Amino acid sequence: PLCRAALDEAWRLLVVRPATASELLPLAGELLADPDAGVRYRAAHLLAVLGARAAPYADGLAALLDDPGEAEFLEGTVGDHARWALTRIGDPRALPGLVERLYEPYRGHYSRSYTTGDPRLPEVEEVLAPLRAHAKSLLPSVRGLLRDDGADGPLTGAFLKVLTAWGPAAAPALPEVVALLGDTRHSLTALDALVAMGPAAASAEPAVRGCTVLDFPANHQRVAWAAWRLGGDRDLALRLVGEAVLSEDRPCGAALLLGDFGPAALPYTDRVRQVMDDCDNWCAVWAAVALWSITGGTEPSLSVLEKHVLPVADGDDSFGAFLEALRAVTRIGTVSPAVRAALRTVRGSDRRLSPYRDYRAFLRDEEIRSVIDEVLALGEGAAPTPPPPSAA
Repeated sequence: PLCRAALDEAWRLLVVRPATASELLPLAGELLADPDAGVRYRAAHLLAVLGARAAPYADGLAALLDDPGEAEFLEGTVGDHARWALTRIGDPRALPGLVERLYEPYRGHYSRSYTTGDPRLPEVEEVLAPLRAHAKSLLPSVRGLLRDDGADGPLTGAFLKVLTAWGPAAAPALPEVVALLGDTRHSLTALDALVAMGPAAASAEPAVRGCTVLDFPANHQRVAWAAWRLGGDRDLALRLVGEAVLSEDRPCGAALLLGDFGPAALPYTDRVRQVMDDCDNWCAVWAAVALWSITGGTEPSLSVLEKHVLPVADGDDSFGAFLEALRAVTRIGTVSPAVRAALRTVRGSDRRLSPYRDYRAFLRDEEIRSVIDEVLALGEGAAPTPPPPSAA
């Protein structure tokens, strides 16, 4: 019991202070062989959140794949957390039966229960989305569950998010995704998956045009945009998206879509600039990217993005649109000296870059630090010409 309590305290420290990992990693590795299931459970979870740094303990984790041990009031088994740890390391021993095991807690249910903040299993899409390199071996199981469950499945939405993350590698699942266009619960997510598949999904363009979300007027432009991306009518899509930007009070989503049209959307420049100036957080960021894509000019877009980056260097832990703004900077392709200095401060701080206080803190921290590195690798000169939509 004392060891379990010590691991719980260590976990609470690790979730906010990355530097503690160097001390905790070898201890967690040793405790994988502890006779107490609660200790093994906590050790496996700690190694899982540390990701690739836990690679030296892959053999110990693999030995626990079938471990049924549990921790009182906490979710999953030792084996479940060991399997997730191996996927984070990139060890293929985690792959056999992975999709089926992730599905098991949902069998006969539409959700699962857990205690927020304590060690718990990640969402299914968070496990599978990073495994694009293994899509070929995982797709048969995902497709089979999509066929069996259809639109009513507890993980149908999650699997569609996974297929979107896998992009062209998910193309064999085209029939299962097209079949979901007729259900308003999943049709928009299905659109995203089809667009992410790229040219391999071009045959789905007629089905996309008949998507049932058309009975909701606000989604007309989204469907037209997806149909265009799959080879359909660009002019129709531009007109519908442009009309939405002009007529809606906060056309955040429409402004984001408009950026895909590049210079062809020049007639809507003034409205996009107004949206960028009048809105906040994600809406302003999306409009800033759209304005750059349409005009090719880095200003005033970069100045708007800078407003969402600098506060984090001063200790703002809400993060807001910080990650979205970073991604926008990488897309524009240039960085100001002020943003560069701020990001060096952020990267050098011993704090978890996330507003979460559970496993998501580690995933978001890794994601943010990765994008920070991309931004710091950019030059400080003129930005490149915006890419055509087909190359986005």
